[in-house]
Amino acid sequence: MRTISTSFFSLLSYVMFSQHTVTGIVLNAKKAPVTSASFGHGKNQIDLEQDEVYNQENAAHFKLKLRKSYSDRFKWTMGLGQFITYFKELFSNTALRFSSGYDFPLSAAFTEVDWIFSKKGAAKIGARLAHNGMLKETQLMPRLSLAYKFAKNHQFSWAFGTFAQAPRADYLKYTATIQSKRAVHYIMNYLYTHDRQTFRVEVYEKAYQDLIQFNTQTPQFNSDFTNGGSGYARGLDVFWRDGKSIKNLEYWVSYSFIDSQRNYRNFPTTVTPNFIAKHSISLVGKYWINDWKSQLSVTQVLSSGRPYNNPNESLFMNGRTKPFSNLSLSWAYLISSQKILLFSVNNILGTQNVLGYEYANTPDANGVYNRRIIEPTADRFFFVGFFWTLSDNKKDNQLNNL
Repeated sequence: MRTISTSFFSLLSYVMFSQHTVTGIVLNAKKAPVTSASFGHGKNQIDLEQDEVYNQENAAHFKLKLRKSYSDRFKWTMGLGQFITYFKELFSNTALRFSSGYDFPLSAAFTEVDWIFSKKGAAKIGARLAHNGMLKETQLMPRLSLAYKFAKNHQFSWAFGTFAQAPRADYLKYTATIQSKRAVHYIMNYLYTHDRQTFRVEVYEKAYQDLIQFNTQTPQFNSDFTNGGSGYARGLDVFWRDGKSIKNLEYWVSYSFIDSQRNYRNFPTTVTPNFIAKHSISLVGKYWINDWKSQLSVTQVLSSGRPYNNPNESLFMNGRTKPFSNLSLSWAYLISSQKILLFSVNNILGTQNVLGYEYANTPDANGVYNRRIIEPTADRFFFVGFFWTLSDNKKDNQLNNL
């Protein structure tokens, strides 16, 4: 297989005041309209045995954002956006030559207000309106979030929102008869913060509608595409961060539980997708050694096995990979206040993690679908980096981000 890809990207942004224009980054511009424009161009040429694929994409995004503060308790924001994407692809082999593509204009507008309605309560109320010229659809998506500080250092919040996402290029290049997929989110959150300690618990429920379905092994020119899919995700996230209890040590622990099922793509039934790990936990510790001007970090990531489909079994998506484990270490040396030298090793124990399995499209002479393991390209990854922060504040650096 031979793959050649080229891309070009440029970005222009500026902040415009009532009497003059300033190019660059402006802080604390409470009433300034903000505009931005981006352009992208990409080409790919892929040769796989007898198949040849060439595609090209041109994309542009224009954005205008306005903000006004009526008081310390009431702020209003609105914005406009225009997305333009043009994509074309040519597929050919000895038996077939097929061209596909799309012209995708998307116009959007949003508005929201931040309202502090009491000493303990605040709200964000907004909506987004989007019109898709290719799919000929217009959607209004309301959103609301509320926060209430019921005691010192304790806060409860609740959020609701509707969202829409346009179909992927893999679908749009073959059909314009499908619609955007939609989701409704409900989130509840408890937050405690005090003296370099943070504790957060969040539960959520998400309902998915109009997911894309097709009746072939992969999306292709003769697939029958529909919006008949649906699904859900519900879960719990717990986070604890402590930089107070032990001198020079900051650590945090996060745990995530997710229960999710979907019936989409070419799934024959509703199951848990292969990218979902039901349980995940992450432990991070950072210790500052003043005499060495160094920060030592350790990260341990663990997650339960992910589902995969074994065509040798009668049940769909019935397999489970083994649990995932990754222990990583890093050493950041502070050369000066703004210069850092970083050494890191990812998966230092060389754990043989399995990301999934890929099965043959047809069985062998014994009727068995053979498979290969999908695993990381390397057991360990070594990184050496130099970070130099350029800032008016000579004490600024990237140490907290390493």
